[in-house]
Amino acid sequence: MNNRPSDEILMAFASGTLSQGPAVVVAAHLALCSESRARVRQYEAVGGFMLDDSPTVTMSADSLEKVLGRLDISSAAPVRDKGKWLAEMPDGLTLPDPLQHYDIGKWKFLAPGVQWSSVGKGGPSRSRPMLLRSKPGMVLPEHTHAGTEYTLVLKGSLHDELGDYGVGDLIIADASLEHEPRAGPDEECICLAVVDGRLRMKSLIGRIVQPLMGF
Repeated sequence: MNNRPSDEILMAFASGTLSQGPAVVVAAHLALCSESRARVRQYEAVGGFMLDDSPTVTMSADSLEKVLGRLDISSAAPVRDKGKWLAEMPDGLTLPDPLQHYDIGKWKFLAPGVQWSSVGKGGPSRSRPMLLRSKPGMVLPEHTHAGTEYTLVLKGSLHDELGDYGVGDLIIADASLEHEPRAGPDEECICLAVVDGRLRMKSLIGRIVQPLMGF
């Protein structure tokens, strides 16, 4: 594992200011990377010290009762152990724990040898994470970005103009990068990805399927 999130992204995750889609991808990376987990714990500790130094605020007399009331409501809600998976995963692949509670949609065509599957429901599809599945050596449609793209390798390997990436590596691409990611030659590649913004497809087939995917 050679590609980890920057300190800025990990601090945003620790403070809860990272938007939902990217936060899911970063959380999945943390499940695979002990070094990034340790850094997040450090930032959380710093946040705790900052809270300790913050000025106190007087609370209303019924604050405790209100909080306990909310806890009673949430504890009565059903607990969901696992999402509904419609996409079959290859043998030997276990998705990181943060993904276990999301619905995983069926595999759909993206390009020759490349499929995609939605992760989760609700909200705008553009901000929802997705799984990308590529046969060995297949090329994803060439594109650049109007926002930021987060891609986590879950199986196999991925290659682009900037380097080679294996399981656990998190690739973050912004508008300055125009790339054409390629799956490794030895086995299929499965990635978790989300675009915090919008892709700009360069190929004709990419522009055709983009409206169907909603990003």
